[in-house]
Amino acid sequence: MSYDVTLERRIRELCAEAVAARDSDEVHPILSELRDALRQHAEQLKSMVAEYPFSPVDVDNVVAISRGVRRARIKKEKAG
Repeated sequence: MSYDVTLERRIRELCAEAVAARDSDEVHPILSELRDALRQHAEQLKSMVAEYPFSPVDVDNVVAISRGVRRARIKKEKAG
């Protein structure tokens, strides 16, 4: 799944249209379309995260290892 730049552009356009709308009759259909576009965007992001090659557990382990390496380096520098 690739990131849909045109959908992001459409969301920005809809936001601008909603801000520029003069009355509620004009803004309601814009907000409805914006809500649908945001829902679609969220689904795309969920799909992208699901396809990411690392699980959250893997990420936590990498962070923990990085902290351990950093601490060991600092300890070594202090021991000089």
